[in-house]
Amino acid sequence: TAFISTFAAVPLMPIIRDNLNLTGADVNNAGIAAVTGTILSRVGMGSVCDVYGPRYGHAFLMLGTAPAVFCMALVNDATSFLLCRLFIGFSLATFVATQ
Repeated sequence: TAFISTFAAVPLMPIIRDNLNLTGADVNNAGIAAVTGTILSRVGMGSVCDVYGPRYGHAFLMLGTAPAVFCMALVNDATSFLLCRLFIGFSLATFVATQ
């Protein structure tokens, strides 16, 4: 689910771009935000797995990012789109817990 939630917006980008009136820079910044969120969360997920274990770390991460996935339906401007992509990018740190 983490992989699908992270990359679900990419094929829909032409529709999202038109509906939200996003510029090319807005789309690029949202992509950079998703990658940045992934990198930051992967660094932190190693410590979480060491302290709490991979099952709890995975559960915390999925429960923490689920609201961001839900909020993607409520996005109405470039800033909220960027923030949703950032927080959804955190969910890709689940691969740290499953390796």
